[in-house]
Amino acid sequence: MLEALGFEVIQVPLRARERPHRHGIPIGEQVKYTLLGKIESAQRECSAPRVIVADTLVEDPDDSLQPLGQPANRRDAINMLLRLSGRNHRVWTGTALIQGDNVEYWVESATVSIDSLDDDMVEALLISDSWRGKAGGYDYAGAMGNFAKIIDGAEETVLGFTPQLFTKLEQIMP
Repeated sequence: MLEALGFEVIQVPLRARERPHRHGIPIGEQVKYTLLGKIESAQRECSAPRVIVADTLVEDPDDSLQPLGQPANRRDAINMLLRLSGRNHRVWTGTALIQGDNVEYWVESATVSIDSLDDDMVEALLISDSWRGKAGGYDYAGAMGNFAKIIDGAEETVLGFTPQLFTKLEQIMP
């Protein structure tokens, strides 16, 4: 999405450890908290004139205070996919744009509906490996796109960026 706007994208993992997500705190607040930690790390570690950091969490459809982060293994991915199967859930994303000492950040959510997944569908999602590194164990732009639809909010939010980031980037385009 960033390259489509004409920006050169260089991905660099931050060295700082991500703060663990916890039950009992609103998911949007957890995304903001983690994002602020990533902003601090990026300001220490990155010298590029423009840096973007982001964080995404999926909200458990049964418990709005339970985050579904990235599955640690195949079993976690299965559990998350089955939990989301046939349900609606919220995806929370925070994005920050760092330009020198100027930092702007935004937190948004979108609602996604996932079809009821049978065993073959779950297996296909697992085999695709699109669950690796993805909050909730799925990649909307990947294999899960065949079984999910956004019913409220922006696609960018589900893909890991807030729409406000793109509005801002369009304003500062060279």
